[in-house]
Amino acid sequence: MIHRRIAYVGALGAAVLFQIFFKGYFSSFLLVLVALTPVLSLALSLPGMLLCALELSPCASMVVRGEEARFQVLLHVGARLPLARVRLTVDCLNQMTGEKEALHRDLWGGGAAFSLTADARHCGRLVCSVRKAWVCDLLGLLCLPVRTCGTAALVVLPVPVDPDEPPDFAGEEQQGATLRPRPGGGPGEDYDLRSYRPGDPMKSVHWKLSTKRDELVVREVLEPVRAQLYLSYDHFGTPEDLDRTMDRLTALSRLLLERERPHCILWADPVSGELRERLVEAERGLIGALAEDFSFPAPLTGRSALEQTLPGGRNVRRIHVTPHGLEGGEAL
Repeated sequence: MIHRRIAYVGALGAAVLFQIFFKGYFSSFLLVLVALTPVLSLALSLPGMLLCALELSPCASMVVRGEEARFQVLLHVGARLPLARVRLTVDCLNQMTGEKEALHRDLWGGGAAFSLTADARHCGRLVCSVRKAWVCDLLGLLCLPVRTCGTAALVVLPVPVDPDEPPDFAGEEQQGATLRPRPGGGPGEDYDLRSYRPGDPMKSVHWKLSTKRDELVVREVLEPVRAQLYLSYDHFGTPEDLDRTMDRLTALSRLLLERERPHCILWADPVSGELRERLVEAERGLIGALAEDFSFPAPLTGRSALEQTLPGGRNVRRIHVTPHGLEGGEAL
């Protein structure tokens, strides 16, 4: 814009000199024309300049680390008159790693759209917002700020890797697991005896024992209560360490979901030590947990989840995921 203003001042000065040294109708006409050109340009551009707006949106709600993280910028113009250049600066922040990036682009004309590519080298939640946006008149001499509509965000997911084999939980029912009545009954080796209650199916009555006690006794089938499983990790470290941790955590979570094993993803606030957990029962829950966790900043150092006492009482198990593998799996 500065060079355009310098060029216009030069043209205006040349018109003034032409008027001084060459008296006549044409020199006067040329001076008036040059002097009024910015006014004409502004009159033609002002309706579009006042009514234009920028819309920023992600091209996809999530991408895998290393893929292109693209955001679309769309310029809306509320007038039919021509619109010149729009200059904008977009700030892109990875909320987890704290990495920032400034993206600069020029846009010509209305109704046009283009995409900006952000850095997706590390896992996290990328949030883009327009820092500055200016629209120029047709000559590029004057500019006005452009209205923008909030921010846009997408999640950079971990890279799919082969999961580390978790500890064997097949025998946890025989390792002191508690028993509870099975809803709906059914066959089973473990059962408890109790007095009949209205509504109990007659097939569950223990007739031989009922005859001896002279009252109806019901056989209530029991089932083992599996321990609550926690996948914990430390929400701090270098971006590279966090990437390796999240790769392993996501792969292990998906493996457990394939085995129909619900679990919780758990981490401790690096500063306060407050535990944050999210129940994962399906792929959708896993993606939601990652998106939520990625929105919290991860410093280089902090308090480990291993320092905190797990919720859920005694019948819980934990696997701690690190950049180098898995730890734990023991009952707590």
